[in-house]
Amino acid sequence: MTSINPTLHIVGAGAIGSLLAAGAQRQHLAYQRYPRTMANIPHYARWLDNSKVPLSMQTAQANVLAKNDVLVLPLKVYQLESALSYWRPYLVHSPALVLLHNGMGGWEIAQQILGPHYPLLLATTSHGAFKQIDDKGKAFITYSGQGSTQIGAPNKGNRLSPLLSDAINLLHNAFPPVSTPDNIVHALWQKLSVNMVINPLTALNHIQNKHILDSQFSDVRRALCKEFVDVANACGLVFNETKVHEHVLAVAKATGENYSSMHQDVLHGRPTEIDAINGYIVEMAKKKGIHVPVNTLMVERIKALNL
Repeated sequence: MTSINPTLHIVGAGAIGSLLAAGAQRQHLAYQRYPRTMANIPHYARWLDNSKVPLSMQTAQANVLAKNDVLVLPLKVYQLESALSYWRPYLVHSPALVLLHNGMGGWEIAQQILGPHYPLLLATTSHGAFKQIDDKGKAFITYSGQGSTQIGAPNKGNRLSPLLSDAINLLHNAFPPVSTPDNIVHALWQKLSVNMVINPLTALNHIQNKHILDSQFSDVRRALCKEFVDVANACGLVFNETKVHEHVLAVAKATGENYSSMHQDVLHGRPTEIDAINGYIVEMAKKKGIHVPVNTLMVERIKALNL
């Protein structure tokens, strides 16, 4: 079953998912939103030029998706298992599925629930957005920084099926630019290298991203980067310790005024993604017999905040 015009089905009502919905709205593309709750669902997005993009408040009920539709899950990794289990009965025509989250482990969860051959795309984005409440009590999204999205099929390189290529084109039309690196897994590990430094340090020290550039964090930054490279290279990827550290510094500087997602989660008493970030490095290190004491400490200290 295919539809005349493919629809973007966006699960959740977080900042990035709502930003994608606003992009589809701006480009007059069909989209549906599936928030977990109507509480604090964004009513509109405030764009970079300060214009307001109204969002459809007609939330949908899950139904069988057409083959050329695209299901996007911009969720936390710890939310994926329940979300994928819920959606599995509606994926009988195998429409493209896009996982868009911080950290790692989502691919493995999707394989367990949908099988190893499901048409799956992994994505990472550097667009910035955050949720706010206006003076009328309505939630909205502020588009805070233009970035780009990288997307690809794990273990497929650039050999994308027509179905997945069409899904990527739809996402590009909704929210450009979207690029397809030769190795999306390497790109996700590179994103992990940034998150595993910025997220825990900003959350533990209650600071904006720019402050991890301070000399007091030099030793822990470098130790985290060394452990990351040891584990990544043992997993068959190729990273250079100096370049990883320089990239972390560059991102922290470019996003200096931002507060990391983990900082915000800790501030608001929400579960963090530490298991999918530093915890993932610890998990992979155990499999490879590598000692990663600093990443282990980050996991322990962040989890202690939630006690």
